[in-house]
Amino acid sequence: MPLPTAEWTAALDRMTGAIDSHLHELERHRNQWATVTDTPAAVTPPEMLLTWLERRLDQWDARLTASSELAATVEKQLDEREAAVNHWQVMFGRWRDLVEQGVKPAATVSEVTTE
Repeated sequence: MPLPTAEWTAALDRMTGAIDSHLHELERHRNQWATVTDTPAAVTPPEMLLTWLERRLDQWDARLTASSELAATVEKQLDEREAAVNHWQVMFGRWRDLVEQGVKPAATVSEVTTE
């Protein structure tokens, strides 16, 4: 019985690719946080740490502002749709009541003027 070396090789290639991808992501993460993690806090001037932190907070502020604006837009659209649905619900309720009561619709303008 032959050994499934082709399958093993393919599985090892996939694992190697996954490991390489994760190592790349870890390196990117390490580079992003290097200013904080590479030098001890006692050596890093507080001004540098504060500048780095403010820059990161500004990025988050921009994201939060954009998210807030999007949420406000969606909320406005939902309010408009809710108002439209409520309007139609009231209208259909009135029509249903009239149909159930057997009331004839009001005469049109042309019917009133010809009589």
